[in-house]
Amino acid sequence: MDIRLPVAILCAGLLSAPLDAAVTNRLPGPDGTPRTLWLERFTEARQGPEETDRQVQTFKVGADGALDLSNISGDVQVTGGGGNEIRIEAVKRVRHRDASEARRLLQLLRVEAVQIGGRIEVRTLYPRRNEQSGERGLSARVDYVVTVPVAAAVAVKTISGNAVVAKVDGEVRAETVSGDVSVTATPNVASARTVSGNVMARDVGGANTLSLSTVSGTVTASGLKARSLECGAVSGNIELSGIQVERLLAKSVSGDIEFGAVLAKGGRYEFGAHSGNIRVILASDEGFELDASTFSGSVRSDFPVTLRSQAASSRDRRDTNRTIRGAYGDAGAILSIKTFSGTVVISRK
Repeated sequence: MDIRLPVAILCAGLLSAPLDAAVTNRLPGPDGTPRTLWLERFTEARQGPEETDRQVQTFKVGADGALDLSNISGDVQVTGGGGNEIRIEAVKRVRHRDASEARRLLQLLRVEAVQIGGRIEVRTLYPRRNEQSGERGLSARVDYVVTVPVAAAVAVKTISGNAVVAKVDGEVRAETVSGDVSVTATPNVASARTVSGNVMARDVGGANTLSLSTVSGTVTASGLKARSLECGAVSGNIELSGIQVERLLAKSVSGDIEFGAVLAKGGRYEFGAHSGNIRVILASDEGFELDASTFSGSVRSDFPVTLRSQAASSRDRRDTNRTIRGAYGDAGAILSIKTFSGTVVISRK
């Protein structure tokens, strides 16, 4: 079974920025909870108190501006708003056992924002090692909260942190290595990817092929409309509900796949897993051609599928609990479902 994820390409692209300093990431959690308070006390005792510096920059870009933001450690949150400006709020955070050294390093940790026409490029620049008096690590992060024009194009990347984009109508690309990715109410998403974390897409769309992928985490999508959708996970589940697509490719290695939607006439839907179950829940009586199989699991369909003539052979009759090839109704859509050691279920909503 061919289960491929562009992991190497994704990691190479996100890790192309030089890491001059080791960075640490705070665990997410609501402020004031016992776990968060304990973590803050532990971090302060080990690395010293936190020094912070808040910076705000505003750029006039026009209604169709663009944001390209690359971060190393820290969360990035981008929201579409009114007006023709991009507003960037950056909070720099540094910890050190020596308070004066923490303040010095805080000044060396820089946020660089450059305007090229209607495009704003933002980069987080860490101190060079020779500027740290020989220290090998720096406990630092920069958290961004950005507001852009609704029609702006947005591309955000962070290595250790979450990436969140909401209410942006322009093309959106959101990526991280260690963290979650969330895109909401964005009708033109190109990709949402992470290596270690979850991917969530809600009420989004894509003009061409929309890509959602993770290596270690869950991919969840609801209310999605796109011509083509590609979903991938290695050690996590894929959960798709209430989506409208003409082409779908969903593959997981060790996770389950669940798909609940209306099939498009002429649509093609491919599902693949190695050690996970696949469940397809259909919300209407649209016809489909089915090719479903498993090596060591079972296949069940709640729809009365008319088997192909070649399925009448003695071997196929013995394997009917592991393979179903046939058609239901007008066979207007194509369902291809394959798993190695999991169960396949095609059921009615």
